[in-house]
Amino acid sequence: MNLTPGEIDLKLVASPDQIWERKIRLENNVTSVIGWNFDEDSGYVLSMEKSGQAGSILVSSSPGGAIISVDNEIKNTTPAKIEKIEAGDRKLAISFPGYKQLNLMVRTVEGYQMLIDAKLGVDKRQMEALPTVAPIEIKKEMVKILSTGTGWLRVRETPSEAGREIGKVDTGEKMELLGEEGTWYHVVFGEHQGFIAKRYAEKIVE
Repeated sequence: MNLTPGEIDLKLVASPDQIWERKIRLENNVTSVIGWNFDEDSGYVLSMEKSGQAGSILVSSSPGGAIISVDNEIKNTTPAKIEKIEAGDRKLAISFPGYKQLNLMVRTVEGYQMLIDAKLGVDKRQMEALPTVAPIEIKKEMVKILSTGTGWLRVRETPSEAGREIGKVDTGEKMELLGEEGTWYHVVFGEHQGFIAKRYAEKIVE
């Protein structure tokens, strides 16, 4: 099957009661990997995109706030961008109390950003012990939208004035910061990521 680059609707059907649907973006010369467990309704989508910078990994998950570990070292909680990762094989783990840990062996590449969107499967045995589990709190860096003159700020798909607009945020709103690209902030926008102009936002920590 020949597919053209861009956003497509993908559907996997294991049975009439086990259907997985998702929009994914295809890029030239980039491999996307989908791993899904229909019995547990869990899995992941992994893809790469050119960044022109040191290797990085952008991780989102359901549930949010899951702990991200790289080579057995806790890095952050989802959604988050792990930056400046040396190229090579890495052991990545995503975990959350009451859910089964997702373990992946991945290979980071210089000049590319790895995108991982995961859904963790429920672990019934852990769920029973949840009252005794103490969550790990990691402060997240945020940005607050400043006055723009219009009362709102455009969120773009790419860090460019020519980037496709994917939505707007109101003045005073706070967004989680994933990273920086020149004069743009890379932020969490609902269940997606986007870019906003730095001149209309300021960093805060919560």
